[in-house]
Parts: sequence; structure tokens; C-alpha cells
Amino acid sequence: MIAVTALLTAVTGQSQVRITNTTGEKVYFQPEAMLGYAEVASADTTIAVPDSPAYYRLVGADGTFYPVYLSPGSVTDIAVTTAGVTITGTHERENSFMRENPYICRSPREIKKYSPEWTAWQEREILRLDSLLYASGLDPEFVATRRLYHRYTLLNQRLGGLTLAKAFAPGGQKVEVGEGFYAFLDTLRFDDKRVLRIPKWFDVVDKALETKESRGLIPVSNDTYMSVYAGEIDDETVRSHFLTSLLALTLKRNYLNDFASQLPAVRQLITDPEAVAQLPALEREYASRLEAAEGVTRGTPMPEFVAKTVDGKEYNIKDFRGDYVLIDFWFTGCAPCRAEMPYFDELAGKFDGRGVKFISLSVDAGPELYAEWERMMREKPHAPGVLSVNLPDGFNSPLLKQLGIHGVPRIMLLDREGRILESYAKRPSDPKLPHQLSTLIAD
Repeated sequence: MIAVTALLTAVTGQSQVRITNTTGEKVYFQPEAMLGYAEVASADTTIAVPDSPAYYRLVGADGTFYPVYLSPGSVTDIAVTTAGVTITGTHERENSFMRENPYICRSPREIKKYSPEWTAWQEREILRLDSLLYASGLDPEFVATRRLYHRYTLLNQRLGGLTLAKAFAPGGQKVEVGEGFYAFLDTLRFDDKRVLRIPKWFDVVDKALETKESRGLIPVSNDTYMSVYAGEIDDETVRSHFLTSLLALTLKRNYLNDFASQLPAVRQLITDPEAVAQLPALEREYASRLEAAEGVTRGTPMPEFVAKTVDGKEYNIKDFRGDYVLIDFWFTGCAPCRAEMPYFDELAGKFDGRGVKFISLSVDAGPELYAEWERMMREKPHAPGVLSVNLPDGFNSPLLKQLGIHGVPRIMLLDREGRILESYAKRPSDPKLPHQLSTLIAD
């Protein structure tokens, strides 16, 4: 556990949160977008928080989530007792409003998710909440921010939630969306810097722009996509912070070629001082990652390995010389891996017989994990063009050690001679990957 005081007091500001806990049970307080849990260090503590409007949450002893809105100069008192949780202070009314009027994209059970009826229901619910906000007399900045919060919550569900639904649909069933489901993308703009206060704002903007690519609303370009994305963001502050976040994500995914080639073009578009101040650290991280990736750079021969199908047939990577090869390293317990599988299968179907081989390489090892992979392979509908195999010893295999693969999903692209073309290729759900493959086979 990370003590919340250690987590937050490095950021000084006038806003304070005072927490008193008399239950003897653990409670947690943290930014809403934070993963995991940050435990409150003591029964009575005062926490300094960032000096800007922000969403936090308290997790009570009973596991209930309590939303907390903070703004510059605000003081918030939270009392956790056996009778429950009370939140008072500067934004007592705003915090009560959020608790009494939550929005988490729920709808009546009889409405099919992602259907036109579902979309209409969500939009009506947001308008209802807007009406309550306008009539509330609450802090105007809270009202404006909360309206954005509702809309980004729905955007996140429309884009990210749909992706997960496709991945975990039982028995390979297709998840259908209603006609006009993506029509909102035609007029979607990012022109309000309050967006930066919304938890997961970057994930939503990034996924929206990626979806625009896939639907032909903006051009697909492996070489200039950061500049293309920037052109879709009207607000200068949002654009600046989006680009630094995108550069950071590019490094996290080890798209080192993208970072190096596109930073010069987007640097001039990063004008907000706080965003500009992040660039030196990103460039240092790039240099460090580039040094660490020396053994798997473009042009390095792919180490040979043997993998087996569920029926025990063996394949060696050299069997695929003469074709481009896309390898998806994954395992059954990996949710992001499962989320990418429908896209990998769809991509394989699109390029079947066109000089690209698709290998779904499971790293499930040990009797239990292997049995789960075997069950999944026998139940999952066969995707044309995909070779599904298992790598003996999984993460302990010589191959993964040579390639330095410590986590999945990991997509690798090999050229026709079996050399590494992309040690970290784009994800199958990313429209830039099919664009890259089309370019390769056209050469």
C-alpha cells in the first residue's frame, strides 16, 4: 500500500482535505483516475492536494465509493465513522449532488446495450442531470465541469466499453451496435480546457481520434499521426497536454521510432508551459529506452523457436520465411490481450492470402494455464488466417528472455527474411497497423 500522505504532499497548494477515521478499518483517498488504492496513513490526517479543480474519491471501510470534488482554496472535512461517511466543507453541496445523482451509464435491463434505444436513454439521462445542475445554484465551475464529466463518462463507455464487450462476448458472439452509433464523431471537438479535469480524459480523446481514423473521418498516417490528431483539438492547452500524454504513451508502448520521428513536428504545437516542462524528462526516458532496446532493433534476425498447436503440431518460425509475419504474444488471463483478439482475427481475415502470416502465440505455461488455453482454443471459433500456438515454458522460455519480453500483449512484425521489422508493432485495434501492412505488401 502507498500511504496517501506520501503520494500527495509532494504537490503543495492551498486546498486541503482533513480525514478523520474512527472505525479502526482501512480507508483510502486518491484521485479518481488512479489505479489501485492509496491508504490514508493515520486515523486523523490533513492532505494537501493540487491547486486546481479535480475529482477524488474516498473508499470507505465498507468498500463504498464516495466522490469528492475539490477546487483551489477549498477545505474539505471527511469523517468516517461506524455510522457512515460525512463530507462537509467548501463543496459540501457539490459533493452531496454527486453522491445523490451519480452517472455510470447504467440503463434499464430490458434495453440492449449499445442499441439506438440505449444511446437515446443515455442522452436523455445526461439532459436530465443537466437540468438538475442548472437549477442547483451550485458553483458555476463545478456545473461546467460536471457536465463535461457526464459526457466523457458516456464517451468512455461508447468507445472503451464497447471494445471490452467485444473481447469478452461469450462463445465468440458478435457485439452489434445500432445504426448511427458513431455519428457523434462527426461533430466531436475538444475545445474546453476543463476537459483536463476529467478522470481518464486522455484515454477518451485518444480512443475517439483513433476511432475517427478507423472510420475514415481523419487520414491514417503512420508517419504524421500525432500532427493529424493535434489538428482535431481546438483548445491550445488541451492540445499541448494531449501531445505530451501521447508522447508518454508512445514511450510506454516502446514505439521509439514514432517518438523520434514525430517529436520535431509536434514540439512547436506544445505551447502550454506546464506541458513544455515535461519534454526534457520524456526525451531522457526515450534515450534510456533506446539503449535498453539495442538487442531487438529493426533488422535484427528473429531468434528461432518452436511452438505447438492445441493438437500438438509443431511450427518453427523459419517455416514462414517469404511472408511478413505478425506475432501476437498473449496469455489467457490478460484482459488487454483478450480485448485485442477480435481485431487480430479481423486483421488476419483481411490479409489472408496476401503475404502476411498471423501467429497467435500463447505464453500460458504450467498445467492449469495450459489447460485454460487449450479449452479456449477448442471453444473459440477458428479465425481464418490465424495460426494459434503455445510457446513451451511461457515467460521462462529462451525466446522471451532473448527478446526481453516481460509483459503482454506484445505485437511483433517480421519482414520476409525473418528479421525484426517492428519489435513493438501497433496494436491490432489501431488502424495504423493495417495501413502499415497494406503499405508493406504494396512495395
